[in-house]
Amino acid sequence: MKLPSDLYIASAAAWVPGARPLADAVAEGRVDAEHRHLGYESIAVADGVSGPEMAVRAGRLALERAGSDGHEVGLVLHSSCGYQGHDMWPAAAYVANETVGRSAAGFDVQQRCNAGLGSVWLAAGQITAGFTESVLLTTGDNFAPPWVDRWNLQLNFIFADGGSALLLSGRGGFARVVSLRVGADNSLERWNRGLEPFGTAPGRDLPLRLRERGVQHALTPEAEGSWERFEAGLLDTTTRALDDAGVTVEDIARAVVPHIHRGESPENYELLGFAEKQSTWELGRRVGHMGAGDQFLGLEHLVAQRAVGPGDLVLLVAAGEGFSFSAAVVEILDVPDWQ
Repeated sequence: MKLPSDLYIASAAAWVPGARPLADAVAEGRVDAEHRHLGYESIAVADGVSGPEMAVRAGRLALERAGSDGHEVGLVLHSSCGYQGHDMWPAAAYVANETVGRSAAGFDVQQRCNAGLGSVWLAAGQITAGFTESVLLTTGDNFAPPWVDRWNLQLNFIFADGGSALLLSGRGGFARVVSLRVGADNSLERWNRGLEPFGTAPGRDLPLRLRERGVQHALTPEAEGSWERFEAGLLDTTTRALDDAGVTVEDIARAVVPHIHRGESPENYELLGFAEKQSTWELGRRVGHMGAGDQFLGLEHLVAQRAVGPGDLVLLVAAGEGFSFSAAVVEILDVPDWQ
């Protein structure tokens, strides 16, 4: 969408635990043959820290970097991919209370790996409509057993733990959101559901068997042409974001795409028209795929490493099971000195 008024990113932050060398996990027999040669060197693994706790750490850092005590934040959107530490519990309320206080509305966003960037789109409407001056966006997940086997859960990536945050503002920041787009192809939702009947209680499938569900669905006529539909959805959403910004791929300095890696061409960044050096894969290979947090983490990384400068355009792209897609074009206005 073309934004009716200016939308800024006041700060970005991440809290990422120590990374575990992939070779160590391989030596322990934790990684199957399919996941040993994707290009990852290490994976961030948290020890006993929940997703919401990591989100709070990232959110507090984002506020500190913006010089804010949170008084101007009227909404907190917390995104995650899975278990948040308690059943039937609003994680967003905890994140909001622990970052900006008891009065800000907190809502959980559950659109899997598209939730973080998708929440930018949700927040933009609240800011441009004048409902709040700023929105704090957070992500946080711990992909720990027995809930999941992070090393082998899905094809083409290994899940990483961590928290991330963006502070969006209608007043100013180090970057301006030039355009935003979301898209969806809901006909692809069965890839994560498979053929098993609906249940009425959690915990019947531990660890989660997402690949097995995908194999079930792949054998059905409904699955035919799925890759083409996924590719079309991702490309259409991204193209519309670029068109809304009045730019092309050639105008983009860096692209932050999900830290998913096939280990062979085409990778996601290649599919979108970028070389590896334009992506944030140098970060992704050392951290892993942080679920909904890759885009916030990637943007923070580019700024903290001074890999972008004033005037540079950064493309943020996300996709989540379902499937849904988000894309944003961001213009860097200033490079803050983040320690």
